[in-house]
Parts: sequence; structure tokens; C-alpha cells
Amino acid sequence: MSNIIESFGGFIERNAAKHPSLCRSLLLTGFQAYGLKLRLSPNQDLPKARQFSAQYINRTVTKMLAHPERAALVSVFMPCELLYAMDLVPMCAELYSCFINGAYAEHAFVEAAENMGIPETYCSYHKILLGSAYAKILPPPKMIVNTSLVCDANNLTFRELAEFYQVPQFYVDVPREQSENSVHYVADELRELSGFLESACSRKMDEDRLKACLADSKKTIEDLQACHLEKRDHYLCSDVTSELYEIYIVHNGLGSKEALHYARQLLSDLKAAGPARGIRLLWLHTVPNWQRPIRDVMDYSEKCQIVAIDMNLESLVDIDPEMPYESMARRLVYSRWNGGEQRVQAAVEAAETLDVDGVVCFCHWGCKQTMGLSQVFKERLEQAGYPTLILNGDGCDSHNASDGQVQTRLNAFIEMLEAQHG
Repeated sequence: MSNIIESFGGFIERNAAKHPSLCRSLLLTGFQAYGLKLRLSPNQDLPKARQFSAQYINRTVTKMLAHPERAALVSVFMPCELLYAMDLVPMCAELYSCFINGAYAEHAFVEAAENMGIPETYCSYHKILLGSAYAKILPPPKMIVNTSLVCDANNLTFRELAEFYQVPQFYVDVPREQSENSVHYVADELRELSGFLESACSRKMDEDRLKACLADSKKTIEDLQACHLEKRDHYLCSDVTSELYEIYIVHNGLGSKEALHYARQLLSDLKAAGPARGIRLLWLHTVPNWQRPIRDVMDYSEKCQIVAIDMNLESLVDIDPEMPYESMARRLVYSRWNGGEQRVQAAVEAAETLDVDGVVCFCHWGCKQTMGLSQVFKERLEQAGYPTLILNGDGCDSHNASDGQVQTRLNAFIEMLEAQHG
């Protein structure tokens, strides 16, 4: 199967510049065909929740490519309940780039972005997104909605794409100060976003429907909080791609019925799972799910497993559905990623809660915040008793990473943990 996909990706890379319409159609058809495979023949090695997440994520990507006129391009930390209330599909920038990587076609779009002056050191998720737009592969969305939270590239990429596509953009500025004043400030921005969506969609916001979306978010978060307590004592078979999919579900997916279904099924799967076993890792930042040395070690393994990614823990804050704007604002302002010290402390707390054996801090190419914090992570986590590996690489550009170096360093780290584990 991988040889077929690699040949497919090679065709896209060779022809994207000359035949963008054809390549766009082929990518959509390829993703739809894979979605059919996921529905008719799901991966039986995975529990039901993970099977469902693969199908849900595939449907999301194919929807946004097939019907861009109903899609809003968003940053990964953007609360999307307002979009669901207006029947818009959140088109996550990073998720799109991961799918292009999964089709082995990312290099053509990295080159397209760099040929337009985007620096080589720029985040590869955003380079693939920009290159896809410049190559006329990524269709223009109805609008762009993004926050300032976490990623420096957010403040550049989405503004550039709004100008390139000539589509409206709404920008949510999140203050670094974590206070109720900041919550009120962001809540007012989100009320302005509601008016922006009404204007763009030529319809009124249904406040009752919005509150219903927040009620679903509340239930989803409560179930996910329960899941992380269950993870301490249980082993549930997984793969690194499933862990990556969960990033979308617990951010842009909140407010959807699909995210709620996933959380409930995951909790059921965990409660039925066997006792914890093997080496248990907390992973910091995104995961290069495409990279063979990581997949060989962790996919479906009882010997070594990523128990959680810190990105999947930071958004699990309490919600009051009767105050939807304040609830969404609080999720942004009090995100554990809204500030370096909060993120480091959250990693220590997660390691303790999940009872992990070690931590991997993945420094994704172009992410200055994680690179800058990496030594602080290592120092604080090891002071707390959790051996920590700093692993450099690229989350979605396979031409910008070394399999040999990753394999050597990761295997040596796991061998050390196994020796300590006894």
C-alpha cells in the first residue's frame, strides 16, 4: 500500500505546477477512496474510538476540499463552536498539511512556498499550506479565522492567505495575561466574530444552537478528563497517527457531535482495557506520524507507547454553556500553552497524573517557542524524576528530517527507560 501511495505522491509532486486542477481532483479522490476503505475495512488493531477518529478526520478533510465555500480556514487553537452553529467546516491548517504529507506530496508545496520567498526556516506545516495555495491546489475557503495563540506563524500565514485569496479574515488576539479582564476582552472579540460570521453567511447566529454546541463541548471535555485518569492504570492499543488526530478533536472539533462521540467511546474503550504495561511516554508538541522509526517503536506496541500528547491536555477547561463567549474565551486565555511557564508546569503535572516513565520533547522545525523551552522542559521534568529526551525533527516535511538520527536517539532513550523500569 505504501508503494502505491508513494507513487501517487510522486505524480502529484511532478505535476502540481503544470496541472493544478488535475492534481487537486486526484488528491480529493485519493482522500475519499481512503475514507471508503476506513469505513468498509477499519483497522482492527485499533480500538473503536481510534477507528472512529480516523474516519471522522478523513471526512473533515474531504468536506473542506470538496466544498471550500462552506469552510473556514482556522488555526489549531481556534474555538470552533461558532462555526458549527453556522454550519461551517473548520479547515485546520495543520491538519491539511498532515494529509498532504500522508500522500507523500508535501515537497512540491514546500518548494512552491520557498520559491515565493517564504524562508526555509519557516514552520513546514505553514509552508505546505502556503505552497498549496500558491500552486493553486488548495481551493480558497469562504473565510479565514485564527488566533494569535502559541504559533508565531499564525500572525503571518493567515494574513498572507487572506490577501492572496481575497477572502475575509477575522483575527482573535489573545493577551498573555491570564486574568478575568483578558477573558472579557477575548469574549468581546468572539462576539464580534459572531457578527462577522452573520455578515459572511447572510444569516443570524442562533444563540440557542451555539449554547447547545457549548453543552456538547462541556460533555466532551468531561469525558476526556475522565479518559486521562483512566490512562494512568490502563493500556489501550494505539498508533501515533491516532494521537495526532486527537489534537484536532480536542481543539477545532470541540462543539461537534463527532468529538463527543469520540470522547465517550474512548472512555468506554479505556474502562474495558487491560492494566498498564510497558514503557509509557508523555510526548510534548506535535508528532511526526509519518516517520518510520517512531512508528516502528510505538504503533500497536505493548512495549512502548505514547500515553498522551501535551497538546491534548491543555484545552480541557470547565465550560458554562449559558455563557458561551466567556467559556470559549477562557479556553484561550487560560490555555496552558499561553505562556512558557504555564506550559512547563502543565507538562510536569501531566507526567505525574499519567504516571509516565519518561518524556519526549519534540522540537518541530520552525517552532521557536518549543525549541526555546526545550532545555527548561528537560531541567524541570528531570528534577521531578522524569527522564526527558529532546528530539529534533520535522512534523510534516519528510525531506527535512533524519531517520537514522531519530532511530538511534529514540531507541537509546527507550533502552535506558527499560533498564530503569526493571
